[in-house]
Amino acid sequence: MTTMRTLMLLAAGLGAATLIGCGADVPEHPTWQNDVFPIVVARCVRCHDSDKTADPLSLPGTAVLGNFDFPSFDQLQGLDRSVFLTAPTYIRDRSLPLTMPPLPAAQLAQWQIDTITRFVNDNKTTQ
Repeated sequence: MTTMRTLMLLAAGLGAATLIGCGADVPEHPTWQNDVFPIVVARCVRCHDSDKTADPLSLPGTAVLGNFDFPSFDQLQGLDRSVFLTAPTYIRDRSLPLTMPPLPAAQLAQWQIDTITRFVNDNKTTQ
């Protein structure tokens, strides 16, 4: 892992931890860069990362599913973009087989779920 990437992950984690302690407000229209990307870096890219050769959700021998570590939402293409746009279903319902993050990991905080859901809803209408 490069030094820059390590610093980005650390900064995102510290930012997310700070916001959790403050009971973060959910923006009315979240942006990828300012609101969603820090959550993704802190909670998702450890499994859904372009540097991985096998994603836990992918079938053996298939491409990595869910490369969400792009700093711009416009860079998410094809399957990765569609997978992210279905994310609210899997982060809200802990009874689904593909709950994200998978058990035994802790569920995202409600403000994180609401932020991602609002972002996805805003972007589904612009597809």
